Amino acid sequence: MHVLVLENSPLAPIGHFGDWLAARHGASLAILPGPALTAPAPLPEADLLVTLGSPKAAYDGDGWIAIQRELLARWIGEGRPVIGICFGAQMIASAIGGSVAPSGTFHEGWMETAEASTPLWRGPWLRWHGDHVALPPEAEVLARSEGTIQAFRHRRALGVQFHPEAHAGCVADWIGFTPPERLAAKGMEPDAIIALTRERDGSLREQREALFAEMLRLVQN
Repeated sequence: MHVLVLENSPLAPIGHFGDWLAARHGASLAILPGPALTAPAPLPEADLLVTLGSPKAAYDGDGWIAIQRELLARWIGEGRPVIGICFGAQMIASAIGGSVAPSGTFHEGWMETAEASTPLWRGPWLRWHGDHVALPPEAEVLARSEGTIQAFRHRRALGVQFHPEAHAGCVADWIGFTPPERLAAKGMEPDAIIALTRERDGSLREQREALFAEMLRLVQN
């Protein structure tokens, strides 16, 4: 399996998901920085496309974001498998005719998902986002919590708003650009969040890898 990864920020690598793809499926990963997209030329061939997180928003006016949206729309329209995580999920939503907007609140930390199509989507999973998506009618919602869609599918495209791929090092980086007063207002202590994530890097491995298998199944069928 050859996987093309759009790494939209060095702060949001493919992490656990990439490790699992390589170990379980012998996948080779080609990393393409999202901001390096300068023209809507066809993407390199791949068995799977993965587009990842970013501090940017899908509605920002950066040229590379518009280019990626066009490329995703083309990829999805051709019936090719793609998985988007956080910003990547929002990009998929906008590429299939949905919309992305600020949710009015920030979702940060480990949380369970209130509405899930299967127990696997319930979690707990790590969230770190402030936007939400609206989907076209033909898209299927797989998980939703606090009015925010946490997972959805459309044809062979899958969007996951939370972060099953993230490890403790990612969280440490994200805390670095998150206003400390916002975390404090929620009673969230940075060192404790990092420590919990480090513990769950190990203890939730089975749950995480079961979700990865389901994610891959949904886009391959």
